[in-house]
Amino acid sequence: MESKPLLHGGRRLSASRPPMAGGSRHALWVSWLTPLLYLGQARPLEMDDLCSLDPASRAHVIALHFKQQWGPEKRRVQPRVWLCLLKAFGRPFFLAGCMKLLADVLQFVVPMVLAALLHFMASSAPMAQGYMYVGILFGVGLAQSVFLRQYFCYCADVGLYVKSALVATTYDKALHLALSVRQQTTSASILRLVTTDVQKLHDAPPYLHALWYATLQICMATYLLYSLVGVATFAGIAIAVIMTPLSSCLVSKATSAHAKLHTLAAARQHTCDETLRGLKMIKMQTWEEHCLARLTTLREAELTQMALVGRLRSLSTTLFDATPLLMAMAVLGVHVYLTGAALDLATVLPCLLLLQMLRTPIALLPQVFSTLSEASASLRRITAFLIEVDQRRLTVGTLSAIGVRFEDADLSWQLPSPDASEASFSSASNGLWQMRGIDLYVRAGELCAILGPRNSGKSTLLNALLNEVHCTSGRVMARGAFAYVAQKPFLRHTSIKENVLFGKPWEASWYACVMDVTGLTSLVLDNSALFPDHDETNMDSIPASVDPSLHVRIALARAVYQNADVYLLDDIFASMDTATRDYIFGRCLRGLLRRKCILWVTDALAFVPLCDSVVLLEDGVVVEQGSITTVLSDDGPIHDLLQAHAPLEDATTRLEAAPTGQDFVSPDPTPLLPTLTDAVASLTKHSGVYKRYVQACGGYGLAATTLVWYLSAQATTVLATLYLGFDDSLLGLYVFATGHALYIGLLYMRSAISYRRGRVGSQRLFHTALWRLLRAPLSFFETSPVSALISTLASDMAIVDLEVPSTMHMLLHTLLFIATSIGLVVLVAPWFALAVLPAMASLYALQRAYVPSANGLQRLEAATREAMTAYVRECLLGLRSLHAYRIESHCSANYYALLDAHQRVHMVVTATNHWLAVRVEWLGATLSALAAALVVYSKASDMAPLPLVAMALYYALQLPPTLHWALRVLAQVQASHASLQRLESCDNLPMEAPLTSDLLPRILENEKRGRLTFENVQVRYQPHQAPALTHLSFDVAAHEKISVVGASGSGKSSLVIALLRLLELDAGVIRVDGVDIASMGLHDARRQVAYIPQDPILFSGSVRSNLDPFGVFGDDRLWAALRRAQLVSMVGSLDEPVTERGRNFTVIERQLLCCARIWLKNAAIVCLDEPAAASWATPKDYALQEAVRAECADRTVLTVTHRLNTILTSDRVLVLEHGRMAALGTPAEVLAAPCATMATLLEQWRAAQPMT
Repeated sequence: MESKPLLHGGRRLSASRPPMAGGSRHALWVSWLTPLLYLGQARPLEMDDLCSLDPASRAHVIALHFKQQWGPEKRRVQPRVWLCLLKAFGRPFFLAGCMKLLADVLQFVVPMVLAALLHFMASSAPMAQGYMYVGILFGVGLAQSVFLRQYFCYCADVGLYVKSALVATTYDKALHLALSVRQQTTSASILRLVTTDVQKLHDAPPYLHALWYATLQICMATYLLYSLVGVATFAGIAIAVIMTPLSSCLVSKATSAHAKLHTLAAARQHTCDETLRGLKMIKMQTWEEHCLARLTTLREAELTQMALVGRLRSLSTTLFDATPLLMAMAVLGVHVYLTGAALDLATVLPCLLLLQMLRTPIALLPQVFSTLSEASASLRRITAFLIEVDQRRLTVGTLSAIGVRFEDADLSWQLPSPDASEASFSSASNGLWQMRGIDLYVRAGELCAILGPRNSGKSTLLNALLNEVHCTSGRVMARGAFAYVAQKPFLRHTSIKENVLFGKPWEASWYACVMDVTGLTSLVLDNSALFPDHDETNMDSIPASVDPSLHVRIALARAVYQNADVYLLDDIFASMDTATRDYIFGRCLRGLLRRKCILWVTDALAFVPLCDSVVLLEDGVVVEQGSITTVLSDDGPIHDLLQAHAPLEDATTRLEAAPTGQDFVSPDPTPLLPTLTDAVASLTKHSGVYKRYVQACGGYGLAATTLVWYLSAQATTVLATLYLGFDDSLLGLYVFATGHALYIGLLYMRSAISYRRGRVGSQRLFHTALWRLLRAPLSFFETSPVSALISTLASDMAIVDLEVPSTMHMLLHTLLFIATSIGLVVLVAPWFALAVLPAMASLYALQRAYVPSANGLQRLEAATREAMTAYVRECLLGLRSLHAYRIESHCSANYYALLDAHQRVHMVVTATNHWLAVRVEWLGATLSALAAALVVYSKASDMAPLPLVAMALYYALQLPPTLHWALRVLAQVQASHASLQRLESCDNLPMEAPLTSDLLPRILENEKRGRLTFENVQVRYQPHQAPALTHLSFDVAAHEKISVVGASGSGKSSLVIALLRLLELDAGVIRVDGVDIASMGLHDARRQVAYIPQDPILFSGSVRSNLDPFGVFGDDRLWAALRRAQLVSMVGSLDEPVTERGRNFTVIERQLLCCARIWLKNAAIVCLDEPAAASWATPKDYALQEAVRAECADRTVLTVTHRLNTILTSDRVLVLEHGRMAALGTPAEVLAAPCATMATLLEQWRAAQPMT
C-alpha cells in the first residue's frame, strides 16, 4: 500500500480553529502542528481541535485493502496473515528501513570525528581543520535527526495500517462467529485479541528492523573500536557476552516480580472496588476498621513485593549503565597490558562513546527476540480466529407468511455459568440442556404466552429462533424481521434515545408513539427532575434508585421502534409494578403490536387469558399448548395453573387500567459535599503537590540526602575519567577503574533509595486516602461517581507506586548530566554561557508548548482506546440482540468510527513527539557545534588543560539526545501530577462524626432495649431541597412489630437512613431507649439497629468472614446463627467461598445471611426491607418471614413492605406519604382508613402472583 500522509490538514473539524496547512507528519518541522500546541497550552485539547485522518488512512479503507489480500489467502490450508500484511503495507516498512540505515551510518561518524578533533587540539594543525570537524559534527547531527524522525514516522504508518486492518477484521469476525465457536470462545479472549495481541503487532515493526540494525550497529562499533585499540576490543566483547545473559536474567526476574505485583495490586484494587461500592452496608455493620485492616494487609503484601520489584529494577538499570564502563575497563586494561602504550583521552573517550553505542544493540537483541516471539504467538492466535466458521441465518423453509415454526425440533444448549450474561460467549459450562420434539407455529397477529417453571426451556425456545441454540433434529424456521428483549436487556452506555433508535433513523412521530406506549414519556420525557436531559440522558448517569423497570422499558421501546415482524419477549414484566404491567400490556402488546407475531415468556399469569395462544413447558418438553379458548375450556395443566395463581375475573379489567401516579424521583443529584474534582480544583499548583509528596516520602532532610547520592555519583565518574587524562600511567588506569567501580555502587544506592522513599510516600498517601474515604459521609458517595474514587485507589495509586519514583530518578540523573555537560564547556569556553541562557529559554518554551498538549493528547488517546474496548465489550455482551436486530454492519461502521478517532489521536501524538524531537535535536546539535567551535577557538588563546577540553567535547556531543530525553521525562513527571493531586485531595474530604462515645455503658445498663422515638424529625438530602421527612413523630414500644408502608419516594428509605445516622437530621430528635442517637458515637448508634436490605450485599471471602469479619465468635455460635436463619441446608461449610457481591447465592439466601448477622449482632431494633413480590420465590420468602418472626420476638422490628400478609401480622402499621405520616394504627384501623396508599396496596394485592 502506498504511503500517504496520515493526517490531512486541509479539513477542519471545528469551526473555531483555523485549518492546518501541510498536515503530513513526514514534514521536517511539522509546523502545521504549532497552532494546535499553543491551543493546548491555553486550554485542554478536545477531539474537535484535531485534524482528521487522510481518507486513505481510515479504518474501512485499510480494512478493505487488507481483506482483498486475505480473501484468497484464507482459502489456503495454512493461511498466512503476515504475508497479507506485507503485501498490503510493505512499502512504508521498507522505506523505514532505508531511513534507519542512513541514520545508523551517520551515528558512527561522531566518535571518529571526536577522536580527530582531540588529536587536532593536541597538534599544531591550522584552525580551519578544527572548524571543518565542527561543521561535520553539525551536519551529521542535523542529518541524523532528519533520517531518524522519518524512520519513526514510517514505522508509525505501518503500525497504524496493521492495527486498523487487524482490529477491524477481528471485530467483524467476532460479530459473525458461528454458535459452536462462540461456545468455545470467551469474550475475554476476543477482547485480548483486539487489544493486547493487536497492540503487540502494532509495536512489532521497529523490532523487526532491530533484527538487522542491531547486528549492523554491533559490527560497525566493533570495527571502529578495533581500529582504535586493536585486539583489546575482544575483551570488551567478552564482558558483553557475560553481562548480556545476566542482564536478561535480571530483566526476566523483574518482569516476573512485576507480574506478581500486578496480581497483588489487582486483588487490592478488587477489594477497594468492593469496599467502596458496598460502603453503605459497611457503615451499617460498623465494619470500617475491619475493611481498613483487610486492605492494609493486602497493601502490606503489595508493598513487600514492590520492594522486590524496586531492588530488581535498581539492579537492572545499574547493570545497564555499568556494562559500558566494565567493558571500558577490560578494553583499556588489556590494551595497556598488550601494547604498554600510555593512555590518553583521545583514545579513551572515543572508546567510551563507541562502547555506549555498543551497549544499546547488545541489550536490545534479547528484548527483540522476546518481543517478536510474543508478536508471533499473537499473530498465530489472530490467524486461528480469522479462519473460524461464520454464523448461518435461519432458513425460511416452508413458511410463506410472517411467523415462526418448530417442526419436531430437538434443541441442544450448552448451559452457561451462573454469572453468564446475554453474551453467547461462555467462560464455563455446567452441562448440556436439551429440548425434545418441539412442535409450534406462531403466526402474525398472534400473542403466544410461553409458561413453565424455572429451567423448563422457555428462554431456550426463544434462543433457538435467534440461532443461539443447536437444532440437532427437525427444523426451526422463521420469516420476517426480529426484535428481541431479554430478561436482563442489553443496553449500550449511550443516551436513552440512541438505545431506542439502535441504528435506525429518527422519526419524530413514530418515536413519540413508541415512548408513549412503553411508558417512557411520563418517566423520562416529562420528568425534568430525574432526567434533566430527558432522552439525551446517558445510561451511566441514571441513579440506581430509578424505577427498576426502566432498562426493560427502554429495551422494549427499542424493539417496538424497529417495527419488526416477530417479537421475542423474555419475561419483561418481572421488574414492573402492577400499574406499569397493565399499561404496557394494554397499550403496547395488545395495542401497537397487536398485528405482530409475539412469543412472550412470562410468569405474569393474570395476563395469560388475554393472549391468543399459550404453551406450557416442563423439563424441556411441551406439556400442553393451544389457543387460549381451548386450554381454558379443558381441565388441563394450564387451566389448573391459572386457577391456582390468579382469579380470572380480575384479569378482564386490566386492559382498562392506566397508571396516573408519578414515578419515584430520587434526591437532587447536585452534590452536597465537594467531590474529588472540586477538591482537586481547590489545591495549589504543581509545586504544592510535589512539596506534599516530598513530605510524605520523609521530608526535605531525606530529599537532600538523596540528592547528595546523585551528586556524588556524577562527580565520581567525571573526576575518575578526568584524572586519567592528567595521569596516563598505570596509576591513572587504577584510579579510573576504582572510581567507576565506586560509581557503579553509587548508581545502585541512589536508585534503591529513590524506590524506597517512593514506596514510603505512596503508602502514606494510600493509607490517608483510604481512611478518609472510609470515614466520609455517605452523602458524599451518593453524589460522587464511585468509579472515579475507585480509579484513584487503583490507576492513580499504580502510577504513584512505581512510575513517580522511576521518573523522578530519571529526571534527576538527566538534569545532572546536562548540568555537568554545560559546566565543563563553560570552564573551557566561558563565552558558551551566553548561548546557554537563550537555549534554556527556548527549551522552556518548547516544554511549555509540548507538555500540556502531550498530556491532553494522552488523555484523549486513553479515552478513545477505552471507548473502543468498551464498545467491543458491549457488542460481545449483547451479541444475541445484535444478531436478532441484524445490525452487524451498523455496529461495524460505529466501531470503525471509534477506531478512526483513536488512530487520529495516536497520529497527532506521534506528530507531537516528532515536533518536539526535531526541534530539541536541532537545538542540541547547534549547542554541541557551538561548544565545539568555542573549544576550537580557545586553542588560539589561553586554552584550558587538554584533559578538561576533551571532557568538555565528550559531554557536549551527547547533549542533543540528552536534552530531548530530559523534556520527555519532564513530561512524564508532570503527567503524574494529576494522580498525586487526586490522592492528596482526599485530605480535604469531610468526615463523619466520631465513631464512639462514653454513652454506650449507660445504654447497655438500660433494662428495656428497643424503644424507639421520633420527635418532629426532619431530614433533607440537600440544603436547597424539600425535606425527605417532614415533622415525623411517633413512638414504638420495645419489641413492637411495625410495618412501614408507602409509595416510592414517600420517605421509607429516608426513615431507615436517619435511624442509622447515615444522614444527619435537619431538625428533631431520634431516641433509642431514651437516649438521643445524635449524642452517641456513630458505631454506638448503628449497633443498636440491624438492617436487612432489599438487595443485600455480601463481600468476597467466605461465609465466616461475611458473618464475623473480626473473628469474635466461635464456630458453634456461627452455626447457631445459620440454623436460626434456616441456612444450614444451604451452607456446607463456614469456609464456603462467597464470590463478589455474593453472586453465587440467590437474593433470598443473601438476605437470610443478613438475618444470621442480626442474631450475632444482637441489636435492639431490626429493620427489614422486603422485596417486591414479582422478584421472589414464595417458599424462600416464607422462610425469611418465618425466620424474622421466630427470632425477633424480643426485638423491635420495622418492616418496609408492600405485602398485605406482612401488614396483617404486624402490631401496627405506619403509612408515609410525601415524607409525612399519613396514618398509624393497627392493621384493621389503617385498612379501614381513607388512605390512598392503602387503597393502591389493596389493588396490587389482587394481582397475580408469579410462578415458582
